[in-house]
Amino acid sequence: MASSNRTKTTDTRKIGQKSRSVIVASALAMASVLGGAASIGLLPTPAHAQSANGATNETGTAKNADISPEMVKKIENYLANITTIRADFVQISSDGGTAEGKLYMQRPGKMRFEYNPPAQILLVSTGSDFIYYDKEINAPTYFDIDETPAGIILAKNISLSEKVKIVDYRRTAETIRVELVRKSDPGAGSVTLVFAENPMQLRQWIVTDPTGIQTTVTLFNAEDGVSLDPELFKFKRIWPNQRGG
Repeated sequence: MASSNRTKTTDTRKIGQKSRSVIVASALAMASVLGGAASIGLLPTPAHAQSANGATNETGTAKNADISPEMVKKIENYLANITTIRADFVQISSDGGTAEGKLYMQRPGKMRFEYNPPAQILLVSTGSDFIYYDKEINAPTYFDIDETPAGIILAKNISLSEKVKIVDYRRTAETIRVELVRKSDPGAGSVTLVFAENPMQLRQWIVTDPTGIQTTVTLFNAEDGVSLDPELFKFKRIWPNQRGG
């Protein structure tokens, strides 16, 4: 029995290490992809994607980087009118890693990702800083929120044209996908926002980091306009003999 317990403990530790590795990579991707200096090529355009004359690809997905001003305004208005969101999320990386947890968002400026065990990671946007926190080693890392993809949807004044540029627009019967790069460094990577259209709701975002790895965050059981505890958006270290965070 003792041997079985040791094996279980070892396996749990390995899972925790794997989750931490995945989330570290994802956090760094979120913090750098639209503000970093590294250069990568954007994802290739799928064959048979829509051209300017309105063709579609084999799955029926419309593609047109020349998104209409009306659609841009519709997306900007939707994002600007978000007050709060509470949702479950699943995070999948193209290198094989996965994680899940709870998302809390309050516009402008505030967001919190609580990852489920065995992950020991917390991501918090306080309104000015975007913080990646490894609870296990009590080590926070601070980023400027304006240099993260999160800054796009948390900004007080939402704009899909001022500091970023739309490089891909796809529309199906159920979803709208808008891929964005930062104008100051379009080769640094991209973020793709995915919305349900009727009614419009943020469902997913896909971050492509400077190495080409994609991190997809999908929201489930989303609730809009809910009351959220202000303490969720405050960062507190976890010291020995303390719990929470």
